[in-house]
Amino acid sequence: MAIYHCSVQVIGRNAGRSSVAAAAYRAGEDLVNEYDGIEHDFTKKNWVEYTEIILPDNAPSEYSDRSTLWNAVEMSEKSKDAQLCREFELALPVELTLQQQIEVAEQFTRDKLVSQGMIVDIAIHNPPVMNDRHQPIDKDGNPTKDVSKMQFINPHAHIMATMRPMDEKGKWIPKSKTEYLCIKDGEEKGFTAEEFKEAKEDGWEKQYKYTEGKKKVWLTAEEGQERGLERVNRSPKTTPYGRKNEIIEYWDSKDRIFEWRQHWEKVVNDKFASLNSETRIDCRSFKDQGREDELPTLHMGTAATNMERRAEREIHEGKPEAYVVHSDIGNINKQIKEHNRFVRELKAKIDAMVEAAKDFVGELAKKLEGIRAKIIGNKYEESILSHDMRFMASKMNPVGERLEKYRVEISKAEKANEKVAKEIKKLKKELAACTTLQFLKKKQLQEQIQELQEQIETRKDYVQNIRRMCGYASDAEYQEAAADYSAKYKDYEKMETTVKRLQQDNKQLSAEYQSEISKTAPSIAEELQEKREAARTEMETATKSKLKEKYGYGFEEGKFADARRDTDEKLGIKAIKVNIKQFIRDNKIPAKQKDEQTPELGKKKSNHHHR
Repeated sequence: MAIYHCSVQVIGRNAGRSSVAAAAYRAGEDLVNEYDGIEHDFTKKNWVEYTEIILPDNAPSEYSDRSTLWNAVEMSEKSKDAQLCREFELALPVELTLQQQIEVAEQFTRDKLVSQGMIVDIAIHNPPVMNDRHQPIDKDGNPTKDVSKMQFINPHAHIMATMRPMDEKGKWIPKSKTEYLCIKDGEEKGFTAEEFKEAKEDGWEKQYKYTEGKKKVWLTAEEGQERGLERVNRSPKTTPYGRKNEIIEYWDSKDRIFEWRQHWEKVVNDKFASLNSETRIDCRSFKDQGREDELPTLHMGTAATNMERRAEREIHEGKPEAYVVHSDIGNINKQIKEHNRFVRELKAKIDAMVEAAKDFVGELAKKLEGIRAKIIGNKYEESILSHDMRFMASKMNPVGERLEKYRVEISKAEKANEKVAKEIKKLKKELAACTTLQFLKKKQLQEQIQELQEQIETRKDYVQNIRRMCGYASDAEYQEAAADYSAKYKDYEKMETTVKRLQQDNKQLSAEYQSEISKTAPSIAEELQEKREAARTEMETATKSKLKEKYGYGFEEGKFADARRDTDEKLGIKAIKVNIKQFIRDNKIPAKQKDEQTPELGKKKSNHHHR
């Protein structure tokens, strides 16, 4: 199955961005933003494979020029936090040629964006795989300048779409209309200017702000005149943001995102079908695909990805695994992938066992024991991830404490210095107002100003000392440490979410188990118990085998026993008698260790317990 990726974001001024800068970067061009006069030169950008602007029928033809289009967008928006454009990022299947990738990108934009009135700007990128020094590398991880040896495995399209609709003459339509809050018989209701023309005939009146003593009140013009009050201004009462344009409201609906994502899947899969290819992409979540037991991996940034590549190269070159350094996220993702493989194989095995059951009681027995085995496996996985979380927290906590200490001290110092700066400003005004004869007062004011300025400098020295005590050479290093801590904390939260998902999965499995038990007729209880005992060993052994295969020598019998004991306790399952000889054969326990490793089976240990 090919990779599916379709993300949508809004580019706005509130994040310090501009549509001109975004378009210049994506197209690899030199554009000047007329809104702020800043030039954005990205003509040296490589790996831009294709660019194109597609206009709806009512758009001016001059908007086919990239600079004209996005400067028109910038100049049409006056607000400092305006939303400028919507960007789609689409993963293009490597199984398609460049021309076929262009075709699916164009079809998607024409079907769902241009047809709805948006102007779109398409840019297709296909950068090579690079190392942490931003050097293209070959399949062995070695830097190369030979294009034929580079790995081009991430073709993707950036599609920028306008957010303000146009009228039939190609003029931008306002994003919202002013909505007046009118009143009638004590009821308040909003009307646009056009709607108010009819509403006022029905008795609705606009409200204005009046001064009544020390208070400000909203009254109709007639009520204000009757009370003899003075109007604050000529502006009527309105809703804070007006009424959003219906087209924009339709575009901004969350339903559109689902619609766009599903249509991208359809366009790509239709292209594969037309090429007689069995490759497909799937926009559904793991749950919707019937893979709810599997866990999504964590996002790996450039640093972690390159660290994993170096580790793979070192292993390939023969370096012992014990001396190879992997990233924390890489290790976590490895465990998640192993968990998913384990879940898939165990599910397949359990499904096969259930399918093989010939009778209803046998099927029910295998189903119940299958649920139990999955819960045990999940609990074991949960214990491993929880251990990793504690390890990660032990490294993060000291860093977080240092960051918080420095932040608190900085905040205190800044607030104190702001207060002192205001006092200095006040004293300087008094000093400037002094006459020549007030030399004693001038001297006193100068001394006060100097003392306050020394306080500011002393606080600056104090902050620098605190910074050094916290281990930061500069404010930039502190900011870098804070950003790194924030990124790691997000990863920690993702791990925490993963553990919660495992717990939620077990909660659902337990509920399913109890539901099946409650529906069991008393007449089959004895037969069901016998068949469950026969199936339990088989499914529990399968679960343990998969875990042993996954963790190798790192597999812990104790943790598995804890997971099993905790599962049986919560499900209300009584311990089943186990054949000791069979247990020893299954676990391959040497004769000299038998007494010590099977205490739960009734064996007594030697006198190690005696004091």
